Amino acid sequence: MKINSEEINSILTSIDDLIEIKLLIRKIVPNYNLEEPLNEKFLSKLEDLQKKLQPIFSKYLKEDNISKSKKLTKQIKENILEIMKNGNIALVSANSSKKKLKNIGFDPRLLIVSSGPLFFEDYKIVNPNISEEALKKIKKKCERILNQVKNENWNQKDLVFIYENNNPTDKLILKRINELTKLIGKTVKTFEIISWKVLDEI
Repeated sequence: MKINSEEINSILTSIDDLIEIKLLIRKIVPNYNLEEPLNEKFLSKLEDLQKKLQPIFSKYLKEDNISKSKKLTKQIKENILEIMKNGNIALVSANSSKKKLKNIGFDPRLLIVSSGPLFFEDYKIVNPNISEEALKKIKKKCERILNQVKNENWNQKDLVFIYENNNPTDKLILKRINELTKLIGKTVKTFEIISWKVLDEI
């Protein structure tokens, strides 16, 4: 197999685009809220990536691999919906994740969104330079969410943390999962996905 010069250029410039996206994401830590003009720039970079890489994917990825990927995606969706039966409640770290779960048929009333780390102390890990004033507001938000979790009746249902395996915020929540277990008085279940993007595919 030989890659032509145009394809190589597309791959290399895509790496530059990804670096720009990485720098953009650093600007919105810890809440990852994209507001204009950053939102416009983010979407523009994604569109650039799609234009450059989609022809390469189509050319070099075998159809059976694409078919397997679609089957895997469908299975992931089915697994999530199965886990969340019986009124179980899902915990996710971002509103974008909540939207994706709603899109596959999940009841939004059974979703808790932390919008960042679940424990306020972890915000200093994400951003060591965070101000005390900002930390006070974050502490109140975290306390409100933890009280919401604590006040649920967990006798007939489970709390399931659905997380992305490379997400730094999700990793911080995972480290505190035992504390969350103590808070509700029963083991918090976890469900790992490679990327929330898989829920966009069928």
